[in-house]
Order: sequence, then C-alpha cells, then structure tokens
Amino acid sequence: MGTVQERISGSNVRMPSVALAVYMLALVVWVGSVAFFSLVVLPALFSHLEVSEAGEIAALVFPHYYRLGCVLGVALVAATAYLCRGGARAWKAAFAVAIVMLAAQAYATFVVHPEVAALRGRVEAAERFSVLHHRSVRLNSVVLLGGLALILGSGGLLERR
Repeated sequence: MGTVQERISGSNVRMPSVALAVYMLALVVWVGSVAFFSLVVLPALFSHLEVSEAGEIAALVFPHYYRLGCVLGVALVAATAYLCRGGARAWKAAFAVAIVMLAAQAYATFVVHPEVAALRGRVEAAERFSVLHHRSVRLNSVVLLGGLALILGSGGLLERR
C-alpha cells in the first residue's frame, strides 16, 4: 500500500508533507474566501445598504480579495506542480484545474478589476460596468467551481498510485 506520500506521488519517492499541506491550505483558504465573500459578504452588503454605499465598501475590499486570490492561486499551482511530478494522472488533472483557476483569478485581478474600479461611479459608463461585473462573476465562478471540484476530489488524489 505504501505511505500517504508514496500514494500521492504515484511512486516510491517520498513527497515532503509540506507540499501537501500547502496544497490543502491554499485550496481551502482560497475557496473559502471566495465562497464567504461571494455568498455571504456581498449579499449582506447589498441587501442591507444602499447600492452606492454597498459598492463603496465592496470597492475597499476588492483589491485585497483579488490579491489574496492570486497569492493563494500561485501557492496552489506550485504545490500541485510539485505533487504531480511522480506522474500520477489525477495530480496532473488537479494541476490543470489549478492553472485554469489561477488564470481566471489573474485575469480578474489584473484586467477586469482595474477597469471596473476606473468606471465605478461614472453614470455614462454603467453599461460597460455591467458587462465587466458579469465577466467578473463568471471568472469568480470558475475559481469557486474549480476549487470545489479539487476539494471533492482530494480524497481520491490521496488514494491514486
């Protein structure tokens, strides 16, 4: 059967437990922050405050939210890259999902969010703001759904040879 580290790598090479710890920590913190912010914080703000006031508060949080997502995404990709070195196909699939998640987060962070921030409050730009907001929601959904898939598949990843 082998150790957990051997099952992760798909070989008899022991994998440092730190790589698995970074993988799990980055994954659950990232997905947890996306879920909490998207499903709890934002709905609470926009259901209890005026839209403009809620938007101002959200605008204060967004830069930190996006940067944190990028940092956690880089950590997840790095850990997954290390864990898939042993050749296990399931870890390679996890790596591909992590790359897609990071790409979505990076695009939202460095392309969409700066433009949204520049348009915020400009009445004449409401249509473009709406388009970018919907794009941001879709990118956020990619991160959330990809992360949930990785969390749900994590048990199987530990069992793969």
